[in-house]
Amino acid sequence: SQIFHYRDGGQGLYYHFVVGDSTKTDTLVFLYGGSGCQSWKSVMPHYVSGLVANAHVYALNKRFVADRSLGSQDCGADFKQANNLQQWVQDWSEFVSAQIRNSPEKPKNIVLVGVSEGALAATKIASLEPRITHLAIIGSGAYSMRQSLRTLKHQGVIAWDVDAESKQITKDPQSLTKSWYGHPYRWWSEVLDMDPLPDLLKLDIPVLVGIGEKDASVPQESAQLLQRQFKEAGKTNLKLEIYPGANHRLQSADKSYRSEYFARLSELLHSK
Repeated sequence: SQIFHYRDGGQGLYYHFVVGDSTKTDTLVFLYGGSGCQSWKSVMPHYVSGLVANAHVYALNKRFVADRSLGSQDCGADFKQANNLQQWVQDWSEFVSAQIRNSPEKPKNIVLVGVSEGALAATKIASLEPRITHLAIIGSGAYSMRQSLRTLKHQGVIAWDVDAESKQITKDPQSLTKSWYGHPYRWWSEVLDMDPLPDLLKLDIPVLVGIGEKDASVPQESAQLLQRQFKEAGKTNLKLEIYPGANHRLQSADKSYRSEYFARLSELLHSK
């Protein structure tokens, strides 16, 4: 791991490696993960197996995520304080800009990969940063989190009553000590009704969305709605892959589809 120092004095760990020919790199790939405090260390570099490119790959931990954190423990007060969309976007934007600036050659492709919750930050940055050439999303779509949880409850996938619990959250929306399903009330109050669609529809760059057919966190209907919204807007830059029998991590009972997803991303990089 390496340490990135933010302008405000904070810091975050990141991981960097090269895929393909290190003498011909023309692509920068940046990954930002899902909810909680799991470090990227445990899944790198095999997470992007299937990626066929000559690329520098960077995976950035959130602030206060330790090198070997598996995310199974309490994430800590400092993490909870910094764990919000504004901080994610600020930190990842600063990190991405620094790596672009430090690249010895102007890259042909600059790719953001947002996983689950990380798709919110990736989409926001892609809508603000004109140098981004591709957006890749895993386990997300056009629904707000409330819409996703309502749909999953209606389908019998989960038993959570999100509307009932949100009434409790709205009574103390800034609380970092009260929690529901592993997240503080403040996290829920910020992300529950966040609508990713306006930022996604701003994009004219290639957007690749991968979601599991049996995703129990974000239903496939969320990604199907996104596909319809792009078509209705006359946009042809969205590619959707729904993986049969797969879960939120693009894994089914007998295989992982993540390498297929990154192979599909590779095709988009080479077709531009």
